[in-house]
Amino acid sequence: MDLEIDGGVLLYVLGVGFAFAALAYFVRDVVFSLSITVKAALLLLAFLVALLGGLTVNRADLDWLSMVLSGAAYVVFLGYVVTRYALGPTHTFFVLAVSAVLFVALGYGLRQHRPDVPGRTGVVLMIALVGVGILLVGADVGTVNLTSDVEFEESVTVTAPAERTADRATAPGEAVMGTITVTNPGPFTRPLTLPQPSACLAGVDVGDGDVHVDYRPRSYERPDRIAGGESQTYQIVVRAPVPGNSTERTYAIERGADCAGSWSQPTVVVDVPDVGET
Repeated sequence: MDLEIDGGVLLYVLGVGFAFAALAYFVRDVVFSLSITVKAALLLLAFLVALLGGLTVNRADLDWLSMVLSGAAYVVFLGYVVTRYALGPTHTFFVLAVSAVLFVALGYGLRQHRPDVPGRTGVVLMIALVGVGILLVGADVGTVNLTSDVEFEESVTVTAPAERTADRATAPGEAVMGTITVTNPGPFTRPLTLPQPSACLAGVDVGDGDVHVDYRPRSYERPDRIAGGESQTYQIVVRAPVPGNSTERTYAIERGADCAGSWSQPTVVVDVPDVGET
């Protein structure tokens, strides 16, 4: 069987594939440090621009290409909204149902009463939509980013677990040593990743024990976004060694990047970067 492949169609398909991949990569938080709200709005605007382009262009090949790009933008937009806003089953069903009605209505309208959008009018409308996107990006960039406020106790007492191993020189004890409060002063919902804390032991009689600092609740239990005008507070928990002949130990708490100094008592030196620092 002799198969003929249209090179132009093949290139169109590749173009659509790369466009979809670019849209999917755009919604990741590794590039374009924009808020979740503005990213979702830009994807919706991309859907409208591509749809309007399909209604404006009279060439059949570019017509369907614009429609495919429009659908791809909407699919990425829908997936992004559902995942980043963590919509529940009911809301997800509602969004999918509304989307189904929307596209059925668009398909019917295009087949039965295709609107005749003059080229000049279509171009003006697309420029207006692009302008709205630029304004949103400008408002996002000009908005104050997340801020964080860290508060520590002067000291913390860690208690060894009741089932500690008797033959171990030390046992790990855990306690709350402070809090971190993250605030989003802007109007847009933003992704939230708490800064990774680090700590070390200093002072007398600390030996070579390990110390670990983390947050409570843990990463899989807390939201990965923060709404505009919202504040979220998390506990900072330290896990430090308790000597084998004791049931608890008290550590002083100092903020610093290393343990190069000298302290007269067992001390946990902890460093918590600001939100957004790498």
